[in-house]
Amino acid sequence: MDGTDTAQGEVTESLERDFWIAHLGAMIKQQRLGRFTVEELAERAGVSAGLISQIERGIGNPSFATLLRLANSLDLPLASMFMDPNEGQDHMLVRRADRRRIEIPSQGIIMELIVPDSERKLGVISMTIPANFEGAHVPHSHEGEECVILQAGTLVATIGGQDFVLEAGDSLTYDASLPHWWSNQTNSAAVMLAISTPPSLGKAH
Repeated sequence: MDGTDTAQGEVTESLERDFWIAHLGAMIKQQRLGRFTVEELAERAGVSAGLISQIERGIGNPSFATLLRLANSLDLPLASMFMDPNEGQDHMLVRRADRRRIEIPSQGIIMELIVPDSERKLGVISMTIPANFEGAHVPHSHEGEECVILQAGTLVATIGGQDFVLEAGDSLTYDASLPHWWSNQTNSAAVMLAISTPPSLGKAH
């Protein structure tokens, strides 16, 4: 790949990121209106009203924990925030290039929805965890079971206070109601596939 291709790829990624941040803001505002004021939602979610206002205007930079808190406060599965509300959800096939994506620039986390939509009995999400990421500040839990498969890199999974070191190809299955989080103590990004039933990314603690 030459310099021109690299630059074009970076521009495309930036445009996609801006689009999904704008989409997230529109989704949150749509779900909030008629139910809560910005201040009421801020109190429910434990975040500032100013941050919610920024996110709704498409200029915020929410963390993973903030997205979880907002999804919980609006009674939404976080996966629904991946979706374009104007697109039909009756298809089965998802091409790699068409995956719904959320990128959290402040933390370097990238999440891609592998299933076509959030109205499924099974949730499947690909998550990229950046180098030197400490997840202890964003423990979360949800009902059901979850299985994670590490596709690349090395991660430390903390499940209910117990640590597991995962290498590429390892899998871990657990009761998702236990608080859990991920830490990447290496200098390279790690990629994992998270499969949960029922589909959920849970609530932040």
